[in-house]
Amino acid sequence: MLSSLSLLPQAVVTGILMGLIYGLVAAGLAIIWGVVDIVNFAHGEYMLIAMFTTVLVSNTFGVDPLLMLPVNVVLLFVIGYLSYTVVISRVINGPIFAQVLATFALLLILRYGMLAAFGSQTRTLDSFVFDGRVELLGVAVSLPQLVAAVFCVAGVGVLYYVLKHTKTGRAIRATAQDREAARVLGINDDRIFALTWGIGIAAVAVAGTLAATFYPTQAETTPEIWTIIAFAAVALGGLGGVLAAVAGGLIIGLVENMSVTLISSQYRSFYIFAVLLIGLIYSREGILNWVSTHE
Repeated sequence: MLSSLSLLPQAVVTGILMGLIYGLVAAGLAIIWGVVDIVNFAHGEYMLIAMFTTVLVSNTFGVDPLLMLPVNVVLLFVIGYLSYTVVISRVINGPIFAQVLATFALLLILRYGMLAAFGSQTRTLDSFVFDGRVELLGVAVSLPQLVAAVFCVAGVGVLYYVLKHTKTGRAIRATAQDREAARVLGINDDRIFALTWGIGIAAVAVAGTLAATFYPTQAETTPEIWTIIAFAAVALGGLGGVLAAVAGGLIIGLVENMSVTLISSQYRSFYIFAVLLIGLIYSREGILNWVSTHE
């Protein structure tokens, strides 16, 4: 137990870094869920596209992963936009069961399409300009995780600015609050939904590009893990709120890493969902919902 306690500062730092990455993934899911009002079960699969693109291009052509950030953001925005216009727009006014099946179909198409294209082997990045570890206040910190966390915070900042201080962002928030009233004001809600889907998936592109620098990429298992964590963070933080989703991601990251250090690494998923369940039961009007309503 004493040896585990000595590792607690390391677990806290790692939990915060991972939580910030989880937060950006969750923020992308939150705005789609909160604005379009559809649960995107394929969220992790979109992230997998960014991870595969980063690993394959970097390993094949020697391109640094950071240079893949703008490429993946544009690529995933387009894919997200097209996913809405080609698939989701056709079921958005249908029964919820059809909506669930549509995003689940996207999950299967994306996952097994990449599995067929790239195989089932686990892929890792060969090199990264920010490789290795750095010591901060006596705690060894993974440099790729630190860089990923910093860029994810920047991504959250950009996302928040777009939603709060741009014409498109105001239209997105108006459509989320009252779809009929937004139509009266001349807002094309179908176009706004497509843009929201694209923006939410572009946020995942940032996290996926940077996660590929330290997290193994595997077509079957990788998207499941990230989707589950994003759902947990969003449910804990609240729908539609970017900052609340980040807060949820931070809690998930801290609980995950501290529990693994102090208890056992065998029950990683149990810790996440135990805290989620407790939070939903006892803190439904607590700090995370406050953040969500004050963004």
